[in-house]
Amino acid sequence: MEVASCSIPDDTALACFRDSGEYTHAEAAESLIPDQEKVDARELARLAMDRPSLTPERAFWLIDLWIRVQALVLRPFGVKPNTMRSTRDQPLPTVGERLGPYEVFEASEREVLLGDTDKLLEHRMSFIVADGKAYIGVVLRTRNKAGEDYWNQFRHNQTEILHWSLRRGLSRALGDDDIAAQAR
Repeated sequence: MEVASCSIPDDTALACFRDSGEYTHAEAAESLIPDQEKVDARELARLAMDRPSLTPERAFWLIDLWIRVQALVLRPFGVKPNTMRSTRDQPLPTVGERLGPYEVFEASEREVLLGDTDKLLEHRMSFIVADGKAYIGVVLRTRNKAGEDYWNQFRHNQTEILHWSLRRGLSRALGDDDIAAQAR
């Protein structure tokens, strides 16, 4: 499955967020959806967000532990709880609920907009299905020096994480277990 970097599609909630103010980082990735296949952005988001990106299965227990510690340590900074656990599937995204570490702002067959705002960052991520393609995109605004320092810790892997997440989520949505296994 080919995944390539692209611009954030216009006429999306993510593009509106990007255009509403200055941002630190914005990027997207896309992949063609095979003919005759129907993919729903809600299912794509659920399948892509069911576990941490780039984490080998044997380390899931460590990530689960980290998520619990993170909730305790980062709560004073306004970071909200992460619903991601290796032992349970994520639900379909619902506006106002959480999907993994993010609040769901919009959820339709065409686009799911997720994100959070805390003392460090304002972050939005979108899963989009349009014109025979599936997209994932992010827009990030740092809110202060501490936010910039936090962003600098993981920005080098952002493109790889986007490509990996789209490949894994789309291959699972299409029922292609071979590609999904390779994306692990």
